[in-house]
Amino acid sequence: MRDTLANIKNWTLQAHADNFIMPECYCATRDIFVARLSRLEAATTPLFTAVVAEVAHNSFDHNFANWKDIPGILYYHGVSEKTVIIADRGLGIRATLSPIKKDIKDDLSAVKTAITEVISGRAPERRGNGLKFVSNAVKNNWYLYLQSGNGAVEIKNAEIKFLTADSFVNGCFTMLKY
Repeated sequence: MRDTLANIKNWTLQAHADNFIMPECYCATRDIFVARLSRLEAATTPLFTAVVAEVAHNSFDHNFANWKDIPGILYYHGVSEKTVIIADRGLGIRATLSPIKKDIKDDLSAVKTAITEVISGRAPERRGNGLKFVSNAVKNNWYLYLQSGNGAVEIKNAEIKFLTADSFVNGCFTMLKY
């Protein structure tokens, strides 16, 4: 697990993803991810599966035709570790939300906005409860670490902490534990 976590995180930190890693985790399209997601529900609950689906679908929905270099996500489900990792090399939360909320000044503000407000980077669609749903579901049940750029959030034991990370993630990196 430690190597997998490090490899996936490293993939999001690289300026260019020239050296593709972990083809067994790669989901180039949503249908590949959905096929793999069905195995998660057998190991967890429908609510946890919905949380994972929301995070991964955000990657596909908000980056469509705008990936930095490699389209799709890395999706890892470590059954024995009870851990799910989702990573993409997309635009990131700040770039997604800035066009509709002009006062977002940095990655941390963007992550806070995504977690605490009903807002959508797909305006004028009436959507935008996704990551707020994720944070509310995780809060009382599981662990979440999400990073986009250098903005991050950690939810553990019903406590939400917003952090400025030392590293810069190209796109989004999310780890969930159940």
